[in-house]
Amino acid sequence: MSEITTAHIVLGSFMGITFLGAFIMIGVHLYWIRTHLNEALAHFKNSPIVNQQRAFLYFGIWGKMALLGGIAGFLTYSGHFIKRGLLDADEVRNFPELLKKKLITSHYILGGLLTSFFIEYIAMRLIK
Repeated sequence: MSEITTAHIVLGSFMGITFLGAFIMIGVHLYWIRTHLNEALAHFKNSPIVNQQRAFLYFGIWGKMALLGGIAGFLTYSGHFIKRGLLDADEVRNFPELLKKKLITSHYILGGLLTSFFIEYIAMRLIK
């Protein structure tokens, strides 16, 4: 019979916070899909990588979430994609600044949540 220690409780609390954060971000992205996805797509007419991603529009709500996440990633690392000719620099420059900040922030938050999840998973394996 295993005994629950303080480490288990603390780690379980952190895991709960991580999952809560992930569900909150899913809700935020669902809202942004409804309110900002068409606006974001309207700003990327000449960018090959975004045009390739438009196929995700036909995969339901999860496809739209993937498309919005892709746009967030493209904006976050826009220099990389512009240098390779996959994003149009003028489109990135003319993208609404407030929406750009929201998407980039969400990209980093989701990356932090994913990193936190893996660290917690490894910690759980170590204390098991």
